[in-house]
Amino acid sequence: MKKIALATLVSLGMLSMNAFADSAVYNGFSLDYIRSTQNGMNNDSSALTILRSVRPNEHYGYEMQFGLFGNSGPFTSNAFVDLSAIGFVPLSDRGLKLYGKAGLVDVYSRGSLGTANNLGLTYGAGFEFPLDNGAIRVGFQHFNVGNSTLSPSLSTNLIGLTILLQ
Repeated sequence: MKKIALATLVSLGMLSMNAFADSAVYNGFSLDYIRSTQNGMNNDSSALTILRSVRPNEHYGYEMQFGLFGNSGPFTSNAFVDLSAIGFVPLSDRGLKLYGKAGLVDVYSRGSLGTANNLGLTYGAGFEFPLDNGAIRVGFQHFNVGNSTLSPSLSTNLIGLTILLQ
């Protein structure tokens, strides 16, 4: 039931972001590498995310992202949804941009110890290059997984390649 509720909230959130759209709306997906660290121990996993990026102008925008990933510490399955503001700095005449993002993330995790929900902050940065009808992005994002009731909170970095279509 929680998965259905989470999927419904993500869908409604992505649809409601159209209210902010004056010009550019991008939909995309990302293939990511996840690394979580806890007390010097690393956990590696892969992730798949979908996102919607709404950009009222070329310098800033809003993004909503939903992702699924595997092992992270004692948790065997994880899902997250985040809402972030994003800013862009042009680096070249060909459209290469540096971006930075910050926002709120909700991470739901399940493992042998039980389930954990972590509402917190997220941030990230990277590079974006425009295409004819979209963009390609390479970047990272940071958030925490788990909570102190089941295990220590895990510092988690997501590094990925994103394809955005307009």
